[in-house]
Amino acid sequence: MAAKRPVLAVAVAGTVVIIGVFVLRSNRSDNPVVTRAGGPGPAVPATVPAAPIGPAQGGAAADPTLVSAGHPTPDAPRPAQIAAIEGGLVVLLDSADGHRQRTLATHPEAATGGFPYLEGVSLTPDRSTVFYARAGDCGPATIFKVAADGRTPPATFADGVSPAVSPDGRKLAYAVAAPESDSGPGTGATRHCQNAIAVRDLQSGAERTWRYPDTPEYGTTLYHDAVVSEIAWAPDSTRLAYTLSYEGDSVSILDTAADTDLSQTEEVVIPSGGGNSSHPTWQAYSGLLGLFNTRFECCFDDNYTGPPRALLVNPERRLDAPLLPAGRRVTALDFDASGTHLLFVDGGRLYRRSGSQAPVGLVSGVTAADW
Repeated sequence: MAAKRPVLAVAVAGTVVIIGVFVLRSNRSDNPVVTRAGGPGPAVPATVPAAPIGPAQGGAAADPTLVSAGHPTPDAPRPAQIAAIEGGLVVLLDSADGHRQRTLATHPEAATGGFPYLEGVSLTPDRSTVFYARAGDCGPATIFKVAADGRTPPATFADGVSPAVSPDGRKLAYAVAAPESDSGPGTGATRHCQNAIAVRDLQSGAERTWRYPDTPEYGTTLYHDAVVSEIAWAPDSTRLAYTLSYEGDSVSILDTAADTDLSQTEEVVIPSGGGNSSHPTWQAYSGLLGLFNTRFECCFDDNYTGPPRALLVNPERRLDAPLLPAGRRVTALDFDASGTHLLFVDGGRLYRRSGSQAPVGLVSGVTAADW
């Protein structure tokens, strides 16, 4: 949020390099990975086979461990509208040419380019409602709900950031601050960062929260000052990927059915890339995870020297393949509900791409978008 800031694994081609010791956790007891600075990581293929990473070809099924039960198709029509954030505005854009159809919300206080700012735009599957957040620097933050028809003003929904509606439309995930008593135990810290994840049932209002536990390992500044800056649901509406930001970014996967706290989440490691990952988005028809990956450029050693890349990743097998040509420094990624159509922001300009077609530039000044 203030600055992108997290942590964790530094991945290089065929080698995972960590500062100190980092344990990659999984809810599967047979999958612990422990690496040390300069030590070898888990063995991975030098090249990525096409079959398990790409779209289904010739009728072949995608990886059954990742695929949604919703049976999305890779030839669905492009959504007609895009919900987007432009400075202090929440707008609805025409996906054909990017022209603004209507303004849904106006926040002059968030138009300065500093704090507060708008983030986390999420359009419900029925395309009737948009959620978004007004965030600060680990300070008060508010999630708003507004009708996509623009006929009513936005309403306050909850305290938090990074709202994301599940693909089945039943749940909203968002980041919340840990209890005040956990905001820097014994340090007198006053920061109150949104580093826990809440999931609310949109019909019943029932809510559950996952947070890092009160142990010495997680009672550090790193976790207390980190922010869950992005959340993206998997097609199964059970798992979600989130970005933890603290002097860099890392993406982890939370299984809301199996994990009891955030210490059980599994970090997404890119063996062929750098240690800095962000902007997760799931491709529904393949079940793969799209993300942006680059070397650490702030505060950690990283042996990766390649260009920034947007990738499609199989988190279970630690395989990756290009999503966009290398070199694009994207600041937002979003697949539509089918996984056929992609939105991304590069250099402050919003682009769309359908299948393997060339990207189409739509409009500048967008910081987040969802369709």
